[in-house]
Amino acid sequence: MSRSLEEHAENWDLRHEDFNDNDCLYDVYRIMREKAPFSHIDEPFLGATPGGAWVATRYEECCQILRDWQHFSSRPPSTENAPLLTGLGEDVIHIDPPRQQKVRKVLNPYFSPGRMKQLEPQIRSVTDELIDTFIERGSGDLAHVAWRQPGTVFFKYVLGMPVTDVPLVTDLAGVALNGDGLDNRLAAMADLYQHVRDTIEARSTQPPQDDLIDVLLGAEIDGEQFPFDSAVANVMLLVQAGLETTASAMSFALHFLGTHPEERDRFVRQPGLVPAAVEEFIRFAGSIHGLHRTVTEEVELSGHTFQPGETIVVNYAAANRDAEEFPDADRCILDREINRHIGFGAGVHRCLGSNLARLEFRIGLEQVLSRMPDFAVPPDAEAIFRGNSVTRGYHVLPVVFTPGERLP
Repeated sequence: MSRSLEEHAENWDLRHEDFNDNDCLYDVYRIMREKAPFSHIDEPFLGATPGGAWVATRYEECCQILRDWQHFSSRPPSTENAPLLTGLGEDVIHIDPPRQQKVRKVLNPYFSPGRMKQLEPQIRSVTDELIDTFIERGSGDLAHVAWRQPGTVFFKYVLGMPVTDVPLVTDLAGVALNGDGLDNRLAAMADLYQHVRDTIEARSTQPPQDDLIDVLLGAEIDGEQFPFDSAVANVMLLVQAGLETTASAMSFALHFLGTHPEERDRFVRQPGLVPAAVEEFIRFAGSIHGLHRTVTEEVELSGHTFQPGETIVVNYAAANRDAEEFPDADRCILDREINRHIGFGAGVHRCLGSNLARLEFRIGLEQVLSRMPDFAVPPDAEAIFRGNSVTRGYHVLPVVFTPGERLP
């Protein structure tokens, strides 16, 4: 490590090279929680704001901030890097009620439990098709499943975008969130925005389809047509949130099971444990290490007074390792009984796609465990973990297993 844990805790920078070590990062979070309910950092990782930002790392304070949108607004401050956060229109995560609830009402039906139940056979089929690309060899890269399945499902069955776009959009979204240097991230974000905009513009001249893009293009709120730029911004948001977070958490879960054969075998014998394991992986793996909130008026929380215009980063991943809420917080207990994690947030801005993410995650694990039950990460394999970035996961995950057959 180039810096001590204490030095990192004094001015946390998620993109620092030391944080390719997952344990190191959570050691820093532990020190931050022990020192104070809020820590100050010079530069938030999604773009600079004047005066830096405060970071919430304890479970209780994070929950309070997420539920108090009146004092802690989702609207970002006006900065030169605001496009990195918001795109060019209003999306559902960067606006507050009552407008936020009206926009969310347009989107909710496409992520309802009923609609997700209808998608289960399609998600299982997509997962099997990805597994079939290497099942006969007895070896393969499970990151291929983790990073392609959510995008394929989302594009084909929710958005209605071409499935052939998944690799390009996944790569652009990855660079936009996790690339080296602000200029590279902004350039990738601009390319992603233009690609999404061009796709939606082309769709506006085609016959309507039963998908989310057409819903956004045809939506009316308070008697007015939903702005085209806002339709693009919401698709941008959903593409980034729907691909990166689910994929990174699934990649971690597959690595964990591939390096813990006793846990893998237990789930092969008892597949009914998988839903609880999904919740624990979401808590433990920490896909989201911070979303911004802007203070709207002076407010006191846990002895700290926040001033209007200040930025606070709500660190979901750190809160989900808070020992005050989770016994043995730094252990991955796959049958944990009480698990009130905030991996999907809390309050009015709670993750819109949580039902879909859970379903994709569960089916991904179920199909891998059923079709390659003895899969393992070889001791000498180079599993590539990308850690010093907004979303953290395994981008290369070599495994070996008893060869199987492709499905008809």
